[in-house]
Amino acid sequence: MSSDAAALRRRRFRKAVFGDWHPFLRDPLDLLRLSFAAAAVVLFLAGNLEHAVRMAGTFLVLVAAQRLRLPRLFDLLFISGMGLQAWGNALGLFEDIDKYDNLVHFVLPASSVPVLYVLSVRLGLLPDLAEARQPRHRLGFVVFAEMNGLSIAALYEIYEYVAVEWLDAGMAIGYSDTIFDLTLGVGGALAGGLVLMLWSAEHWPTERQPLF
Repeated sequence: MSSDAAALRRRRFRKAVFGDWHPFLRDPLDLLRLSFAAAAVVLFLAGNLEHAVRMAGTFLVLVAAQRLRLPRLFDLLFISGMGLQAWGNALGLFEDIDKYDNLVHFVLPASSVPVLYVLSVRLGLLPDLAEARQPRHRLGFVVFAEMNGLSIAALYEIYEYVAVEWLDAGMAIGYSDTIFDLTLGVGGALAGGLVLMLWSAEHWPTERQPLF
C-alpha cells in the first residue's frame, strides 16, 4: 500500500471516529446528544411523562452546550455527566446501584465546570485559557471551578429537595446526606478546575478544532 493510500485511510478513520461529518450532525458526540431526544419520545409514548420531560430537558441543555463550540473533551465530559444523571433517574440506577448517587454528585460538577468556563469566555467575562501565562492565572481557574462547583452542588441539593417534597421522588435526603453531597461536589469541581489548569498549561484552544 502506498503512503498516500495509507494516509487517506487514516484520515477517513479519523473522520469517522472524531467527526466533521456535517454541520448539523458532526460526530458521535452529536449522536449521543440525539439519544436523549429519542429517549424522551420513547418514554413519552410509554406514558412516563416525568422521565420524558427529564430527558427532553437534558437534551436541550446539551444542545445549548453544543452551540458553545466546546472542545471535544469538554463536550464528552459534559454529555457523560448529564447522562449519568438523566439515565440514572430513568432506569432507577439511583435506587438499584449502591453509591450511584455519590458518583453523580462528583461527576456532574466536574463535567460542568469546563462548560461554564467556556460560556464565560464566549460572553467576554473571562480571558481565554490559552492567554494565561502566569501560574497564578492558572490557579485562578481552580478558584473559579470551586466557586461554580459549590453553586452547582447547592442547586442540585435544592433540586433533590423539590423532587422529594413535591414530586414524591424516592431519594434519601437529610442533613448528613446534604453535607456529604456538597463535599462530593467540591471534589468534583476541583477535578474540573484541574482539567482547566492542565488545558491552560498546554495552551490548547477552547474551541472545537477542525480535524484537517
